[in-house]
Amino acid sequence: MQTLTQQKNAVKWLRIVYPLWAVLGMFSLLYVPSQLIVLTDPELTASNITSNEMLFRVGIAGSLVTQLFCIAAVWFLYKLFYNDYKDATILVAIFAFIGIPIDMLSAANQLMVLEMLDDSDQVIYLLKQSSRGTMIATIFWGLWLLPQGYMIIRSPLFPRIVGWFMIFAGAGYTISAFAYFLGIKGLVIDLLEYLTFGEVIWMLWILIMGARWKAIQD
Repeated sequence: MQTLTQQKNAVKWLRIVYPLWAVLGMFSLLYVPSQLIVLTDPELTASNITSNEMLFRVGIAGSLVTQLFCIAAVWFLYKLFYNDYKDATILVAIFAFIGIPIDMLSAANQLMVLEMLDDSDQVIYLLKQSSRGTMIATIFWGLWLLPQGYMIIRSPLFPRIVGWFMIFAGAGYTISAFAYFLGIKGLVIDLLEYLTFGEVIWMLWILIMGARWKAIQD
């Protein structure tokens, strides 16, 4: 009964963590860069950051907090699955805890941009370097989804198809990162990015449907 209680609490907390994580991640990774950064125009980018320094700083802080939410998600996934899938939960933690510091360092390095605003070319260089660090972290963002997908497939609490979506998402993230470093562009990258939507499907399932507790109580 204690294990079931822990699992129910884990799902309850994931239903809080996931939406906060998603909203903050979209703000930091998508909204802020879309408002400030134009990689093909160094002078405009430097001017945008100069005029909106606080937004730029909030974006950096948001990226760091996003990784703290990732740590929380690892903990609650551990509580949800560890009793039945010990090895898989350990893999989730390993991959996440490799990717988290890489991305946090990439985000923190963006602070150097504020010291180089008088050199627009250097601003773009630093932003590209930070983006490359994030792309390395993306390898592990993909890998940590694979054992999650395995556990979802095996668990009676969730539909098997949701687990397969997570595995496709993990493959999409990891392969797209390597494709980036190999210089592969175009349709292949677009298709891989569509695969990553599988992670969103899992988050939405937890948020809306929760878990099928009757499957383990009967």
